[in-house]
Amino acid sequence: MLNKSYFYTESAFIHQGDVEYLTALVKASAKAGANGIKFQVIGEYDGFLSKVNPHYEPFKKAMIAKDDWEKVFVLCKELKLDVIYMPCDKMAARFANNEWRPFIKYVDIHPVNFIYQPILEIIKEGGIDIILGMGGRTKDEVDEKLNFFGSQIKILMFGHQAFPTHLHQSAIAKIALLKQQYPNILIGYADHSPWQSEWGRQLQSVAYMLGARVFEKHIGLVAGEERFDYITSSSPESIAEMIKDIAALDEANVEFADITKLNPSEIKYTSRQLKAVATRDMKENETIAPADVEYKMIESEVGLPYLSDPAGKKLLAAVKADHPFLENEIA
Repeated sequence: MLNKSYFYTESAFIHQGDVEYLTALVKASAKAGANGIKFQVIGEYDGFLSKVNPHYEPFKKAMIAKDDWEKVFVLCKELKLDVIYMPCDKMAARFANNEWRPFIKYVDIHPVNFIYQPILEIIKEGGIDIILGMGGRTKDEVDEKLNFFGSQIKILMFGHQAFPTHLHQSAIAKIALLKQQYPNILIGYADHSPWQSEWGRQLQSVAYMLGARVFEKHIGLVAGEERFDYITSSSPESIAEMIKDIAALDEANVEFADITKLNPSEIKYTSRQLKAVATRDMKENETIAPADVEYKMIESEVGLPYLSDPAGKKLLAAVKADHPFLENEIA
């Protein structure tokens, strides 16, 4: 498990097949302070996109040659930037298992490949650690993948897949539920807020508070520049600010709020609740009458449970006026 948060950028197809642009994204991600960068890699175009898809021709221009991909991966290694590798087709998945394996930190399984068993079999065979994208998937489907891949899955990446995702669609509160359901797996948040939103940056911190520790955000060299996938892509400067926000939460040791339990600070706060105190000085062996009891704030963890009534019980030790009755001193 990670000791601190992990933030990576997502390049998607905003490069549009321009290797120089993609190289610039790598450098910008490293400069912004990202831990890694995610690439969507197509090995065999016709093994990924149907010719009847209206995006078939435009996206074909986004293909990057195998040799160029390798140069990009080498640059990532030089910049100490992890490669998060999303294979779009079976050939790309095989590349990950073989010649590109030394470059890859995580293989990303996108929800679009969630039920495509042939590619899942290749990924399992490779044994590389997995980030499982689970946007739009049920708990039963996630559990099935956990049974199939076992400990190979290191991160469950939540993020609503509307493109872009507006605030009312985010369903971000699910992160807390996922953290409860899968306490031994890192929970991540993939943000798809529109690039111009003022609240997109804040959602990273909200996700952190809910239990996420891994973060993914689309990057573009210029926010709002019309390219493939630009609608959710933040500028390197904005991403640097997001990373700064998350680092501040790491530094503050913000804890995950387990909704089934009180944390230490909440327990301490309960010391302010009203406790039963004596209205007069009382001696050992006296029987406590209703008039001997008042409820006051003493700001201490000692005393009877909240609103417990000691009336009718016998004192085993003396108690002074305005002091609390103690559980081990009454019978």
